[in-house]
Amino acid sequence: SFESGAENKAAGWSSNGGAIISASEDQPAAEGRRFARSWHNGTLSATLKVTSQTPVTIRWHARAVTPAGFQDMPRITQRDTPAHRAVKRFQRGANLGNYLEAPRGQDWGAKYTAEDFVHIRAEGFDHVRLPIAWQHYAGPGPDFTLSKEIFQKVDFLVDEALRNKLAVIVNIHHFDDFTSDPAKHGERFHALWRQIAEHYAKHSDSVAFELLNEPKDAATTATLNPIYADAIRRIRRSNPQRTIFVGPGQWNQVRELSSLRLPDDDRNLIVTVHCYDPFNFTHQGATWSGPDTQVTGIRFPGPPDKPLTPDPALKLNPSVRDWLQQYNTLPPNENPSSPRAFRDTILAAQEWSDYYGRPMHLGEFGCYLKADATSRANFYAEFRRTAEAANIGWAIWDWKSGFRYWNPVTNQPELGMFEALFGQSQPAR
Repeated sequence: SFESGAENKAAGWSSNGGAIISASEDQPAAEGRRFARSWHNGTLSATLKVTSQTPVTIRWHARAVTPAGFQDMPRITQRDTPAHRAVKRFQRGANLGNYLEAPRGQDWGAKYTAEDFVHIRAEGFDHVRLPIAWQHYAGPGPDFTLSKEIFQKVDFLVDEALRNKLAVIVNIHHFDDFTSDPAKHGERFHALWRQIAEHYAKHSDSVAFELLNEPKDAATTATLNPIYADAIRRIRRSNPQRTIFVGPGQWNQVRELSSLRLPDDDRNLIVTVHCYDPFNFTHQGATWSGPDTQVTGIRFPGPPDKPLTPDPALKLNPSVRDWLQQYNTLPPNENPSSPRAFRDTILAAQEWSDYYGRPMHLGEFGCYLKADATSRANFYAEFRRTAEAANIGWAIWDWKSGFRYWNPVTNQPELGMFEALFGQSQPAR
């Protein structure tokens, strides 16, 4: 039943591309007050507890329906658009995290020097993604003038990247005021992009813009569609040929692609999505993710040699306990800590990209350092192979912080990471 639960969640159910919907006269439920809606291979699943020798009856109703007000996005049949040519420069990238996305005056522990870019290029990466909280450096309205300080900091990163023949993605990161109330802060969002666009208008086409990192809260995909279209039009005044990355809502989740609408006439847009599945593995030990990720010792791939028993004192969500039970018991091809966790998600992104003719980029994936080194390397290798099989470029989170590729103390990649991401033995250094 979908009746127990709140908002877009139903107790006991998990989804990859599905959502729980309140019934209406136009879209009634077969039974009860709510139903589940899915799109394009999205899955809904639940674990049922049954008793041996006791019959169980499951009723399931399904129908094809077009949601009210739905307007499909036109397909692009060409595969040689400016965006298709541009995406070739963004195949293997690294995020320069924990630096300029921090609020002004805060230090999140990362600094980048010219030497970093030399190493990034030497390792085999072809681009960097720059997470930047421009909003913390803007003056009052109506102009919201950006300070020289932030441009100086970003210019250094951009210039060093280009000097080392690395392409660059410049984004707006952690704009929480805007995602909480897009209508109230829309003009600030547009003012930031007007200034960023004008500042980099004469830079090479190896510099790309990304409108917004991981929209959330009130910044739903449907809400952002017209705002994005307006921002793109404004950027085009000073940057008619610039490549622009655009992502769906709900933290750039693939399952939100079905709601994304891009301007029909713009052929230089790349769609960006993020994926951190399996989350219980990739974020194990991450204190900022709450109690559900405090269980450590999770390996990739599962199952473990010895069952992992979480501390009874941890207040884990029942779904996490179910996940751990499956991790402890299911074979590798069915285990939740395996490529199975992200394979269908990446395939769905590829299918959407192929159908609509819009190039796709995986702007973030990664695993926190609390996982053991062998499991991390296994994860990155499998994720990279899956993305490459889908012809989707990627950028790891991150270069040298909590999910790092590069160890700033040893001045070497973390164990196994070069082999995992570049598919070859590590060269002598």
